[in-house]
Formats: sequence, structure tokens, C-alpha cells
Amino acid sequence: MICIKKTIIFLAFFIAALMCIPVNAAEETADDVAVEIVEHSEELIGLCVTIHDETEKIADDKSLDQDLRELAEGIHVCSHELESIAEHINEHALELQNIVASGTADSVAIAEAVNEIKEHCGEFSTMVEAKHEEIHDLVFSVPESHEDYADATHDAAHEAGEVAEHIIKHTSELETIVAAEPATASAKTTLCTTNGDVTVKVTEIKGYSDELFSSAESILLDTKAIVKDDTVDQEIRDLAKTIHLVSHKLEDIGADLQEDSAELETLTADPTANEAAIKALIAKMETNTANYTAMLQEQHENIHELVFVAPESREDNADAVHDNAHSAEDIADHLSEQLTGFTTALNTPAGQTTQSQATLAPATAKTSAPGFSALLALCAVLGTVACLVRRK
Repeated sequence: MICIKKTIIFLAFFIAALMCIPVNAAEETADDVAVEIVEHSEELIGLCVTIHDETEKIADDKSLDQDLRELAEGIHVCSHELESIAEHINEHALELQNIVASGTADSVAIAEAVNEIKEHCGEFSTMVEAKHEEIHDLVFSVPESHEDYADATHDAAHEAGEVAEHIIKHTSELETIVAAEPATASAKTTLCTTNGDVTVKVTEIKGYSDELFSSAESILLDTKAIVKDDTVDQEIRDLAKTIHLVSHKLEDIGADLQEDSAELETLTADPTANEAAIKALIAKMETNTANYTAMLQEQHENIHELVFVAPESREDNADAVHDNAHSAEDIADHLSEQLTGFTTALNTPAGQTTQSQATLAPATAKTSAPGFSALLALCAVLGTVACLVRRK
């Protein structure tokens, strides 16, 4: 009897412990998924850098077959575009994380950020897939001395494609979580824009305009150094001269953007009275920014060829031209986004609401009490124990 009593006590504690364990495991929150998206986007940038660096080691090695170097160069050029796309994904991922962390169910802002991320990921995946055959050709063609570089390129490219797919999957998960989150309070309106918003954007616009001018100036000076070097082959100097002439136009556009951004700052002191002038100025700046980008893109091939053919004595100049050109493209993209955002902010008067926003409930792990099956199990155990007691 004593043994049976001990058994009953043990079972009672055991059952109580089981009932304390939640049936459902903790679910991922919107914050968790947003963090994962940011981490994946950072991982994507790192993989692009790997592709860039490893292909450069092959493309720049003059002891290798020319066709092989050109094959590596084609993938190398593509890596710049991939990295630029990955950086845009990262920017929108950080924006998405901030929206989610703010605790407001701003479904419009979330949808916009998610759509941007999905669009860029799709573009990224398409570009990687288009290079699959070339990457595999590179792996099969390189000599043993460069196998590690080709293998690293291959692995990074495949992993990057998978990471892009994971990002798309996580954005869909985030949309589902946000849509299912209950509101803890009735919808409430918030101020979307103030003169402070406009001031911040003007500051950013001025900063990007200054950077575009500086980038153009750097390209001008580095190409000039190559053009003026009599020890460099004439064809290489002519190539540098072509880029140099374009850099003058880029510098002019950069100077115009600087002047226009300064004027914009003055006009925004009274945005209502100067609305027409501001809109005209913004339109002009958008056109100039687009022209700046178009000119740079037209020189892509020349710039990469310059890096490819420049003698060792002028490699630093060619690399600087290359890096400044790609950096300027990214800056121009940022400026374009700020100009668009400025127009949106300007068109929304201070105090006006853009939409109803509901405050999300704090994201917590969800648990539940034991289900019906747990109760059945409990009854079965107690019934068995009762039978044993009666038999004794």
C-alpha cells in the first residue's frame, strides 16, 4: 500500500508538471522576422563582396589566358551591380525593421518596404541566374593556382541566390504576422509631416549633392593623372581621356545640384508661399540627377576596361575612378529617393493625417492551456491508479 501511495504521489507531480508545459511553442514575432531580413540582407552584401574580390584576383592576373581573364571580368562587373542591389535591399530592410519596431500597424509603409525588397530580390536572383553558366565555365577553366578563387566565386553566387529567396520568404511571413496582429487600441491618427520633415530632407539633399560633386571631381583628377602620363600606352591614355571629358560634365551637374539644393533650403523657409518654385526646382534636380546617372552608366564599359588595362603604375588611379563611379551611382539613387520623398512631404500639410494607424499589441510568445487530449490522458492515468488501489 505504501508503494502504491508513493506511486500516486509521483504520478500526481508528474502530471502537474506536464500540465505546466504549453501545448503550442512560441511563435516568431514581427520584430524577429524583421531582424532576420536585415541579417540576410547584410549577408547578401558580404557574398557580393566575395564574388567581387575573388573574380578580381583572376581578372587582374596577367599571367592567365586572356579569354579566362575576360570571363572573370564579366562576372566581376556584374558583382558591382549585385552589390548595389544588395545595398538597396539592406536599406529597405532597415526601414522595415524601424517601422515594425515603432509599434504601429502602418500597413501602407510596410507594404511599400516589402514590395521594394521583393522587387530588388527578384532582380538580384535574375542577375545571378544569368551568370550561372559563366561561373561554372570559370570553375572548369581556371588553372589549379586559381581554383580557390573560382570555387569561392561559385559558392558565393549559389549561396547568394538562396539568401535572396529566404529574404522573399521572410517578407511574406512578416506580412502575414502583421496582418494577424490584433490591435490593442482603436485606430488613431498621427501627424505625417511637419516643416521639420522638410528641413531634414533638404539637409540630406544638400549632402548628397555635395557628394556627387566630389565624386565627379575625383574621377576628373584620377583620369587626368593617367592622360598626362607619357609612360602609359597611348590607347590607354585615350580611354582615360574619354572618361575624363565626361567627368567635366558630371562635375557641372554636381555644381548645379549644389546650387539648387542651397536655393531649395532658402525656399523651404516658407514652403506654402514658394510651393510652385519649389516644385519646379525639384523637377529640375530630378532631371539633373537622372542625367548624372545615365552618363555614368554609359561609361561603365570604359571604366572597367581602364581598370583591366591600366599598368601597375596607374592601378591606383584606375581603381579610384572605378570606385568613385560606382559610389556616385549609389549616391545619385539616394538623392533621387530623397527628392521624391521631399515632394511627398511637401504635399502633406502639417497636422494632416495620411491614414489611420492601429497600435500593435506587444509581440509575445503565445502559449495555451493543455488541450482536450491532455485531459483524456490524465483521466486514463488516474483510472489506472484507481484500479490498482482497488485490486490491492
